[in-house]
Amino acid sequence: DGERIILPQGKRKDRMMKSAASLSTVLALCAALPAMAQGTGDPVAGRPLAEQYCVRCHDIEAGGAFKTMPPSFASIAAFRTPDEITSRIWWPDMHSRMPQMSNLLTVEEVANLTAYIASLEAK
Repeated sequence: DGERIILPQGKRKDRMMKSAASLSTVLALCAALPAMAQGTGDPVAGRPLAEQYCVRCHDIEAGGAFKTMPPSFASIAAFRTPDEITSRIWWPDMHSRMPQMSNLLTVEEVANLTAYIASLEAK
């Protein structure tokens, strides 16, 4: 019930250090996300990434058909903010077939891909 497990001093310190390292990584990524989504990416550099990783499933062209499964980049640009686009690239909906791109792309590449998608919004 109220029983407490006491770890040896060394193990407690190791666990605290691992937790602190994990927390600092998460905080650094969270701090970087708003900057990435605020237009710091290069849409020209994002286009080849879309061709390499996204074209198999998504229509990546400007003015592409507004479909929902999977959505075209034009519809994503019309209905999602850059922050939402970045978040979906990093952490796709768990019920979708989209791979978690954080395993494949760098922070800069995600910023570039986000910038490319956002550039397709109809003016």
